[in-house]
Amino acid sequence: MKRILTLLLAAALLCTCAACRKTEDDDKPIADIAGNPTVTLGGNPIPGTGSSDDDPHAGWEAWANLPAFDYTAIDLSKYIEVGNYKGLAVSKMSDVLTDEEFEDEIEAMLDSYSYYEEIVDGTVSEGDRLRVDYAGYKDGVAFAGGTGYDQEVVASSGTGYIEGFAEAYIGKTIGEEFSFDVAFPADYGVDDLNGQTVTFVTTVHAIVTDNLIVPELNDEFVTANFAYANAEEFRIAYRETVEKQKAYYVNSQMYTDLWQQVLDNSAVKEYPVDAVHRIYADQRSYYESYASYYGTDYTNFLTNYMATTDDEIYGTAEAYVKEDLVMYSLVKELGVAPTEEEYADGIAFYAEYNGMTTEEILDYYGEENLRTSVLWQALMEKIAAEAVILGD
Repeated sequence: MKRILTLLLAAALLCTCAACRKTEDDDKPIADIAGNPTVTLGGNPIPGTGSSDDDPHAGWEAWANLPAFDYTAIDLSKYIEVGNYKGLAVSKMSDVLTDEEFEDEIEAMLDSYSYYEEIVDGTVSEGDRLRVDYAGYKDGVAFAGGTGYDQEVVASSGTGYIEGFAEAYIGKTIGEEFSFDVAFPADYGVDDLNGQTVTFVTTVHAIVTDNLIVPELNDEFVTANFAYANAEEFRIAYRETVEKQKAYYVNSQMYTDLWQQVLDNSAVKEYPVDAVHRIYADQRSYYESYASYYGTDYTNFLTNYMATTDDEIYGTAEAYVKEDLVMYSLVKELGVAPTEEEYADGIAFYAEYNGMTTEEILDYYGEENLRTSVLWQALMEKIAAEAVILGD
């Protein structure tokens, strides 16, 4: 879990470095079923249908109440054989930010503020791309997944929505609130909506044109969006930020590669079952809640929405425990023990790079997770000190 948490933190930073920048798909919500009960995974819709088998982990709910496994209180050699971690060879790319890279980051930042010009009056025609709000009601009650704000809808058939939804916007006036009825197909995949007629109340805010407007890095743009007096002052400060981001990413990538080698060199003798069960229960509860929200069961949700299986979820829990076993074994062997000041500094570092206050990041990730990440980082610094680091 340490490695994964650290990578999540690195990916969530203000970091705009091309190598660690997230795509738009990474931040998409798990689903939008205003027109189709699907989850978008890498841009590919997956229908909400399927079948469930007998539960191989019946009784898992009780596992959530198991006590946390104390990796520091016992001899972990019963569970894990830690492999070689000394003198490992690892590549590390240059952490020097070039002028070309910085200009690319400026361009990427400006692109992130780009927008399509909108038409805010007139009438909707066939094929228009719209920005709308809508709310779906069944028997006067809003149904789950049927509400959206500032959503894009193309006023045409065959656009992925239930029949009659997108076409209902044709001929409507921008700014007008109106309602219409549509019927879900009998095999829609959500029990409460299969074959049911519902009402959508909606407003068209604008017709979105194809004219993409990318701002220029000038004083007007900077003062409107950042706490700097002018563009030059912003460029200086932004370069310092991007330099730190690249250095952090380069080191994180090197640590990740080293850590994977350490894990590959290590072997689990036996798993502390309660530790695996507790992590599995936490993950399962998460997926069960989403399955319930979309009117399906856990097995169907994993298969059709997440493209995974219960066995893989359980295997992930085992992989997390293996990481814990290896990490705490090496922490003890190498005498890694950050001081309270070092823990505080590490958490403050994560907060700064996530654009959060310390209080915000503690609330978001939890102190235990953050302290564990700082501990892992300190461990990897020791392992890297004994590694053979190959440059570009």
